[in-house]
Amino acid sequence: MTQEKAKKRGRPAQLLQIAELHAFVEFLLEKRDRSELQNQVITALQTEDFNFDMLSEAQQILVKEALKPYREHLKLKLLFEELNNLPLKTEYEQKIVDLYQDDQKGNLDLAERNILKTMCTRYYRFKAQQLKLKDLELYLSQIQKKDEGKKRKAENQLKFELGGAVLAAFKKLNKEIPKDKSKVTNSIVNNANFWKKVSKTKIYSAISTKESTYFEDIELFIKVIDGLASYSYDGQQLFEYEILKQKKLDKK
Repeated sequence: MTQEKAKKRGRPAQLLQIAELHAFVEFLLEKRDRSELQNQVITALQTEDFNFDMLSEAQQILVKEALKPYREHLKLKLLFEELNNLPLKTEYEQKIVDLYQDDQKGNLDLAERNILKTMCTRYYRFKAQQLKLKDLELYLSQIQKKDEGKKRKAENQLKFELGGAVLAAFKKLNKEIPKDKSKVTNSIVNNANFWKKVSKTKIYSAISTKESTYFEDIELFIKVIDGLASYSYDGQQLFEYEILKQKKLDKK
């Protein structure tokens, strides 16, 4: 058993530093959504006081597997800090910075994260003079084409969904969609402008409160408007503006 352990210590490439394992576990403990594998790794390392040699062979395999994304994370973080401190950045460098920041906010999907990792690897190769600048520019142009394609796809999806919403609205209102589609646009714009004017009236401002809902406000607003018909003039029930108009006619 002692000889076996000695052999392991004779291979520094397979030994993991205690400091790294401490930092690794702290990193995992900060994660809210840890996997079962990560929880097993935390327990194993804490139990053996972060001594990699004391772990069983199966546990060592788990730790090595769990360390891969962590080391990848450190690699990306160090590159981001290096590039972010540059006073002037190339377009490629700025793209890495932007993608990393989006990743930290949780805004990247799996494909975009893979792009970030590939860009990072290519950049390190470039720094090691194993890659030409034109190779970076070519890869960046490919990414930009993908971004543009993704943007167009999102725009088309939005148009499709909005079209469906408009169709559903016309069906709910039991209205036919006009052949001249500009009338649909004008209908939406005119209704929005009308509502904007209504919401600025003194009556609506008086009845609307923070506690009331839109539907409650509208219902009360209509009741108030209908209430204007309670004005009477010369035995007739008229709206206020009709009364004023009639008074002007009577004076003539």
